[in-house]
Amino acid sequence: MAEVEKSPFENLIAGPSGWPEAYHQLQQLIGARGAIPFLLLAAALYVWWKWEDIVKRTGVERFIGRFKRSPIPTAPAGHLTIAVAHLARDQDREHENLLLDELRQFESVKTISVDYAADPEEREKKTAEAKAQGLLRKTGADVLVWGSVISLSGKSAMRLYWTPAREVPGAKSTGKYLAQTETLALPAEFWDDLKQILGLLTQSRLAALTFAQPGHYVADKLAPLIAQVRSLVQSKEGVWDPETLARVRFSLADALELDGEQSGKNEPLAESVELYRKVLDERTRERVPIQWAETQNNLGIALLRLGERESGTARLEEAVAAFREALQENTRARAARMGQDPEESRQCALSPRRAGERDGAAGGGHHRLSRRA
Repeated sequence: MAEVEKSPFENLIAGPSGWPEAYHQLQQLIGARGAIPFLLLAAALYVWWKWEDIVKRTGVERFIGRFKRSPIPTAPAGHLTIAVAHLARDQDREHENLLLDELRQFESVKTISVDYAADPEEREKKTAEAKAQGLLRKTGADVLVWGSVISLSGKSAMRLYWTPAREVPGAKSTGKYLAQTETLALPAEFWDDLKQILGLLTQSRLAALTFAQPGHYVADKLAPLIAQVRSLVQSKEGVWDPETLARVRFSLADALELDGEQSGKNEPLAESVELYRKVLDERTRERVPIQWAETQNNLGIALLRLGERESGTARLEEAVAAFREALQENTRARAARMGQDPEESRQCALSPRRAGERDGAAGGGHHRLSRRA
């Protein structure tokens, strides 16, 4: 028995398999111009009806996702910022949402979400790294966190990579983190690694701003960064290793000393003195003599600035003591190797006392010293 030929309408609603025959039939009845609108209408209705099945097909979801992506956000000016890219193979973005929720509790740092992914499991690792660097540049953030979700000991874990805006020697570049699902929290190791990276980044930023433009007024630019770094030092999330903490405190003290000098405020100078002394607890003369001498010298400068503004000679005497401590290590031979002049440092150490003696002999109660001293 011969099969009954389907009508054009029946072929249209049959789906893609019937459309060629429907188009041929309609072309004979109403011509090509008339057949095409019917075919396009049938395709639109089919896509609408089968949408949930269509988007699950291989490659379709990725293709559609390109048109639904949000614009790449930019880091807010003057803030330490972490950008987070999508994690590859993260079902329903479960791990990414956990990561973002935890990071947003890090009060001293801003967090932004990037609607793109860099897959570390790509055949060419350099391709993923280049994509991560490109995303970081577009955001203007301090560090981009990216990676994938992997199976580890029967559980899912995040393999995260860190791409910093500046080179941070001594920091980890990647790590595997198994979320503590029973408490919906990231492990302490994650916070330690993140804080280590942020600490080295902020140390670099402070140093660059403090010394990039000698002689220029930068106190207004230093103030917001100082506030963030101070908050980072005091934050409960993560633990720095002693050397990183010393580096951050040293750079923060330098920035506070410059801020106090340029703004005319004594509070930053007093805070810098306190920080330099904490650095000396870690940077001992026996362990790191050059860094110890440098810290003593900078402590002396901060005390000298305070002594210029306060009555009495207490701060000036402390400055003299700090300079003399530095001179114990900063010998003529060592200074020659470093390109410094120990005689200038010696005169610097003696000048406060001599100036104080002159001022005291004249009966003055307030001792003002030049920046040269």
